[in-house]
Amino acid sequence: MSKRSPRAPAESDARGPQKGGEESTADLPDVGRRPDAVTVAVRLWTALGRRTVEVSVSPLATDAAAVDMAREQEEIPTALFRRGEVLA
Repeated sequence: MSKRSPRAPAESDARGPQKGGEESTADLPDVGRRPDAVTVAVRLWTALGRRTVEVSVSPLATDAAAVDMAREQEEIPTALFRRGEVLA
């Protein structure tokens, strides 16, 4: 049996997390500008009440992703967030 040497990390792997411990999203497409983006209504429950917002997401996005995007769009802190639901 031959032994394989471990592969070197790819250039993108070698960089690791960017400043602040977060990875760069510069290479990710802006979903709102995609021609196949869809708009969904999301109802968010917080400690302060309920609100309904619309967000643009990829047609392949999960409901959980849409809820998270709506929460971030509305700048709701995680401490106040209770739950969310995609309406349509």
